[in-house]
Amino acid sequence: MRGLWVKLSLTFAGVVILSLLATSLMIGLATAGEFRIYVAQGNRRWAEALAPALANYYLQNRGWDGVESFLEPSNPMMPGRGPMHPPMGMGGAAMWRMMGHRFIMADEAGRVRWDSEGTWMGTLLPEAVRNVGAPIRVGDRIVGWLVIEDTGSLSDPSTQFLGRVGWAIGWSTFVGIVMALGAGTLVFSRLVRPLRALQQAARRIATGDLGTRIPAQDAGELGEVAQAFNRMAEALARAEQQRRQMLADIAHELRTPLGILQGHLEALIDGVLPLELEQVAQIHDEVRHLARLVEDLRLLTLAEAGQLRLDREIVDLKRLIEETVDGIAFQAAEKGLHLEVELPAELPPILADPTRVRQVLMNLLTNAVRYTPSGGQIVVRAQDLGDGVQVSVRDTGIGIAPEDLPHVFDRFYRAERSRSRADGGSGLGLAIAKHLIEAHGGRIGVESTPGEGTCFFFTLPRSETVRGVSPLRWAARDVA
Repeated sequence: MRGLWVKLSLTFAGVVILSLLATSLMIGLATAGEFRIYVAQGNRRWAEALAPALANYYLQNRGWDGVESFLEPSNPMMPGRGPMHPPMGMGGAAMWRMMGHRFIMADEAGRVRWDSEGTWMGTLLPEAVRNVGAPIRVGDRIVGWLVIEDTGSLSDPSTQFLGRVGWAIGWSTFVGIVMALGAGTLVFSRLVRPLRALQQAARRIATGDLGTRIPAQDAGELGEVAQAFNRMAEALARAEQQRRQMLADIAHELRTPLGILQGHLEALIDGVLPLELEQVAQIHDEVRHLARLVEDLRLLTLAEAGQLRLDREIVDLKRLIEETVDGIAFQAAEKGLHLEVELPAELPPILADPTRVRQVLMNLLTNAVRYTPSGGQIVVRAQDLGDGVQVSVRDTGIGIAPEDLPHVFDRFYRAERSRSRADGGSGLGLAIAKHLIEAHGGRIGVESTPGEGTCFFFTLPRSETVRGVSPLRWAARDVA
């Protein structure tokens, strides 16, 4: 996390510094530009205020001869200023320079008659400079121009003002950068702290410590990440527990038939049991049970991995149900059960693998026969739901306890632990049925009341809901 913290801090610092510097530069340029406009306007108003006095001078003297003495700073040329006396014997030019101003006066021909700096004396005043100043009018006639400018020296009040503004902007920028970097450091430290905890927890989980959790105290996205991580850790812990339980269950399921086979074979080898057809038949039954168990495990593994292949086709579900019920009818009659089939006159076709659907239905019927006492009833129904077809198998058996209902579709789960493997099966049938139905895009469920019976049901989509999907896309969904 140190690398992340450094990257975030450097990135934030760069953005803050560049942003504040750009903002300060824009503020400084805008302030300087607007202030120069303000000063220029003030100088023009000053020149316009002095222009009538110069016009009177022109009328009284019939020209501009001797105007230099009139423009000395000791004369009261600015309304409201009063007379300004040259300090320490300064001349006019030095006095105006000390005040930070430059006075330029040109005659009607544009020739400079007075320049407080003395550099343009006798030259023609450029038109651009002339337009900045104020014309001197006598009647309707322009007899000269007066231009007042700032000298731009260090003693110039405008320069001093802009310097103070620049100093304030610079210090404000520096303080803003320091405060922003301090706040960013605090924010990033709080941001990186839960990420560091997440990193350490992930490393512990990678080493096998699946009990690691993160205190989800922060609100917002970081809190959601912590909660998601904890849910992931819990899911991994459950998966590991299920894996261990599955291995134990598989070992238990295999140990019993293998023990029986071993016992029979050793008895036959030692001559304890005669080598008769009955003994061979018992061994054959155990071998068949092992084969069924291995096939169920293979099928369940493929289904959970999403690699179970379904050979889909348009299926007449009504006929499939009737044929499957006929296959279990003898066992139901032998146990003294009343088996009913309630089907509508027509059922919509479905797109499914008929072998897998028959396997699911046969599993539900077998369970109903196994757990329904003699004299009970089993009813098979089917109904059109509009977007799919629902098939249910209801019995009047012993029922399932409420605490067992959430686990009936778990592998190797038996609601009645006291039942033997021969009576209760391996506990894989319902888990396989669930995956087969879900692989078809349907769902399976159960409702039960202890002592009154159980109803298993599953739904399959109509063929219209999947029409237009190419066989290649179906194969991709079924295999990949």
